[in-house]
Amino acid sequence: MTVTIYHNPNCSKSRDALRFLTASGIEPEIVLYLKEGWSHDQLIALKTACSMDWTDMLRPDAGALLKPFIIADDDVAIIDYLIEHPEALERPFVQSPKGVRLCRPLTRIIDIIDQTPEGPWLTEKGEQIL
Repeated sequence: MTVTIYHNPNCSKSRDALRFLTASGIEPEIVLYLKEGWSHDQLIALKTACSMDWTDMLRPDAGALLKPFIIADDDVAIIDYLIEHPEALERPFVQSPKGVRLCRPLTRIIDIIDQTPEGPWLTEKGEQIL
């Protein structure tokens, strides 16, 4: 099973998701989107696959900034912004053959992977997930 994590190593939620995957025996493909950037096609595919609105996919400060474009349903302006500011997208997104999830909360990752680590399993901040 191929699993991809769109990862920001500076984000504790993203680090937790990566640790959860590896503790589950999954060696995911890691996309460092801040370094590699986003393409128009990647963002459209991600939005389509996760069936989310831009409002839920964007970090709160970006959502507030882009609110006029969200209201106008202007995907082009939003995508152009995300290409220039990849950090504006929430994280982490995880993709598997079972689907794509924004793993906030981290428990959403369980829906799209076949195995989980043995419990108890704690986040970096000590929150028990399993």
